[in-house]
Amino acid sequence: MRYQFLKYTLAGLLLLTVFVACKKEYATIEEEDATAITDYLQKNNLNSLMTQYGNTGIYYQIITPGTAVDTLKYSDLIYMTYTINSFDGKAKYIDENLYRYSSFLGYLQLWTQNLPEAAHLPVAFRIAIKDILKKKGGSLRILIPSRLAYGQQGTEDKFVIAGNQSLDCTINLYDVNNSLDFEDVFVKKYIQTNNLTGLTKTSTGLYYQIITPGTGIAPITLSSTITAISKGKLTNGTVFDQNDSSKPIVGVLGSSFIPGWQEGLPLIKKGGKIRLIIPPSLGYGTKGNGAKIPPNSILDFDVEVTEVSN
Repeated sequence: MRYQFLKYTLAGLLLLTVFVACKKEYATIEEEDATAITDYLQKNNLNSLMTQYGNTGIYYQIITPGTAVDTLKYSDLIYMTYTINSFDGKAKYIDENLYRYSSFLGYLQLWTQNLPEAAHLPVAFRIAIKDILKKKGGSLRILIPSRLAYGQQGTEDKFVIAGNQSLDCTINLYDVNNSLDFEDVFVKKYIQTNNLTGLTKTSTGLYYQIITPGTGIAPITLSSTITAISKGKLTNGTVFDQNDSSKPIVGVLGSSFIPGWQEGLPLIKKGGKIRLIIPPSLGYGTKGNGAKIPPNSILDFDVEVTEVSN
């Protein structure tokens, strides 16, 4: 009897040991996220810089406090750029031309415009903006646990991010009130970075510099057929279009050319040369134009009008 009791006791202990071992083998997603973020903080020397927000699992660092007077409400329009980097280093999305959001803060319940679909990521962004940063004009860095990002499945929608990846993101929230002012932030940055001078800004956000006014008699209008040679480049210096006198561009200004040209070219006459710094709304907007011109691109053109026919 004593032997049987001992046998059953040992068997029970063995089963209990196996059960406990099995339980320890499977950590919860909260535990896995916490471990991943703790390791990431230590590896990147961020422990002294970042703070956990409540019990959300989100860590944050305010880089620049907001400058606006009023605290943000869900009904406010916001204009932001953002970056997304996965902890494994395989996903890096940092192009401020592509990764933008301009709509109501409350709409961050759901991804809209260029933002990708995900179950929880917009909520994390909304928390960061409304509850942590609180005002326009600031920027912050946030670490988002995987359960508030793309979860176990990951994504291959707009981004390619592996499953169970927490994210290291930055959000820049601009103190502007409309889309034209938002675009102008980046046009000014381009002008300042490249030390460009002598430019004049119009009410629509076009910047221009008349190099040679031209000597033609007839004014250039939207109904004019123009012949021009030009060179167009992006803000990174990439030339996306160039032609010379052997293959000029020919077309009716009001129907064949982008709004930036339609506004800028009537400022000169036949034989004139002009430089145009064109914001996206006067170029190819949020859609871009094929592989050469990405969405939200600022265009830098040098244009010479060689013929005008009205």
